[in-house]
Amino acid sequence: MECLIPDILFTLLGHKSEVLQCIVDNDSNFTDDEYIILNTEDRQLLKSFLQLAEEYQKLNTVIITFNRLESIYRESESNRQGLYFEAFVNGMLIALKPYRNCINDIEKDLSNNQENKCLLAETLRKVEQHKPLIIAIINILDQIELSQLYGGQILNLMHEVVSMKFMDDKVQLYLIFKQCLQVLISQLNTFFSRGVIFDPHREFFIESQYSTSTKEFKQFSLLPSLMPSFVPLSTASKITRIGDVIKSLQHSNDQLPLINYKDISIQLYGHKRDELFSSLLNLVNVPLFTKNEFVQVIDKFYDVVDEYMLKASFNNDSFAYHMKLVRDFYLLGNGEFYKHFLNKMCSLSMKSEHSLRAVKVAFNNTAQDLKLHKSMNQVFGFSSLEDDEADETTWTKIKITFETTWPLQFIFTSSVQKNYSKLFAFLSRIKRVQTNLHEIWIEKKSKHFEVNGHNDQLKTKLSYLIDTLYSYLQLDVIEDEYFLLLEKLTNANDFQTIKHIHDMFQTNIMRDSFLFMEEVYIAFNRILDMCENYCRYMTDITAALNPQYKQCFEELNLLFTKKPNKLISLINIIQEIHVTPKPNQFIVRLNYNNWFLRTISNTCKYIIIINILHFFLPGVIQNKNTKRLKTNYVNIRNY
Repeated sequence: MECLIPDILFTLLGHKSEVLQCIVDNDSNFTDDEYIILNTEDRQLLKSFLQLAEEYQKLNTVIITFNRLESIYRESESNRQGLYFEAFVNGMLIALKPYRNCINDIEKDLSNNQENKCLLAETLRKVEQHKPLIIAIINILDQIELSQLYGGQILNLMHEVVSMKFMDDKVQLYLIFKQCLQVLISQLNTFFSRGVIFDPHREFFIESQYSTSTKEFKQFSLLPSLMPSFVPLSTASKITRIGDVIKSLQHSNDQLPLINYKDISIQLYGHKRDELFSSLLNLVNVPLFTKNEFVQVIDKFYDVVDEYMLKASFNNDSFAYHMKLVRDFYLLGNGEFYKHFLNKMCSLSMKSEHSLRAVKVAFNNTAQDLKLHKSMNQVFGFSSLEDDEADETTWTKIKITFETTWPLQFIFTSSVQKNYSKLFAFLSRIKRVQTNLHEIWIEKKSKHFEVNGHNDQLKTKLSYLIDTLYSYLQLDVIEDEYFLLLEKLTNANDFQTIKHIHDMFQTNIMRDSFLFMEEVYIAFNRILDMCENYCRYMTDITAALNPQYKQCFEELNLLFTKKPNKLISLINIIQEIHVTPKPNQFIVRLNYNNWFLRTISNTCKYIIIINILHFFLPGVIQNKNTKRLKTNYVNIRNY
């Protein structure tokens, strides 16, 4: 029996032995003369050896296949190929080292103890101690094969395995996990230093996005299916933001259309660079890797990057300067500029479509006349919200973009600028209508025209309505939110807080400017349409013969006289939505000096009296008695 031991050990190391297989199978072609005849117990021992050997052979085949010295055996298009699977195989080789050492030790012992009668049983006992580990690895390998896992999915599977409680051979399996984790740490190390993803097999949970037309880098994005479970979504988002910052900083430094792969880690991380990268690399060597440790390391990187961006944002009042540009030009805060700008546009302000080139020329000429800095001409660009390459667009679809300094492009993103363009289109349209209504009044008065009294009253009502709307938007909404933003910025201690404060500023002014109240927004634009037609009707002698303008003139009269009143319906909608108290300020302004009550026709007064009482005499609204209602109306009239 002792003569079979070399074959047994050879088999246990992953090789096949025809001799042992024939003995176990009781092959009649095999001569028993050369060996001692085995009894049933010995034959059962051999079967146990062969079963263990077969299990190890499965793993050994995979190890050999991916061994660099045996790369000739690799399948060119194997689904198992990849950095993470290769790390898994290397981890298997390390984890199974105690098993191979056990066999080598047995071989040494045999050379010094050839007469031990219990040799086979003792040998089986020693090697079967490693069987649970071999079975566990085989199960993991089968799961990878059956589920076709790759990349971060393999890392996630290993993390789940080693995170299970009361698992045998956890230490050895942890060695496999460490090898897979090493791939992730190496990828993050390159990513955090150069903004580059080393991912030849597309296994990383972050990918680069490029513009299809220019092949220019846009941003990094997440691949949730490849994210390990120990990487929370918030942490993964921080990783992509760090990469975006590195890319943008590289582009900012070089001022080139193509982004290079320059290592800017010294500039970005400063004196903390070595400490940060050491903490990242040490994640592989911690006694027991945990989710919290990983998150803490990423947070350290993110905090340093955020601090660097915060300082850059306030350097030379960069953010404050850009917000002033937003206030002055996006939100029409520079009234003098827009007064001259609209005058230069002249007839363009009456047209439904506008040449973008003409708008740009008028904008630049106004900047020159008011002696604004020359750079202002290059800061702002005009296009269409619907088509960036369009030559003409309607005023409501005009899109403005403006250049920002690093790192403010992370605040004034394309979507943010698009939202500001919607605000600009709405505000500038109101300003144009307001200007045209005033110009009509000045022109008629200066030339001593005989103005129809009814027309003059209508113009007065329209002017007051538009003036009130514009004052509400500029004073109650934009000014309030702008100074609130400046106040909050004094307490901002990180870049993301600045971004959040700005996002809230934009959201609030869009909300209180009725852009989120679709029905109200459409109604106001319909009123502006009618006002524009009214201006054409009053200034163009041929328009009086056009039935379209005449109909519009009649609709404007109905705006204040029809029962129920359209303006009242609009106010009712604002009341019902009641997102914030601020839109009520518009109604308060509208009824200044009882204008609103005196303007509406007598046929409508009692229809809307309850709504007015809601704002000016709280509590009276509950009294439904007609006589008392009339008394309340007298009180409002004298208010």
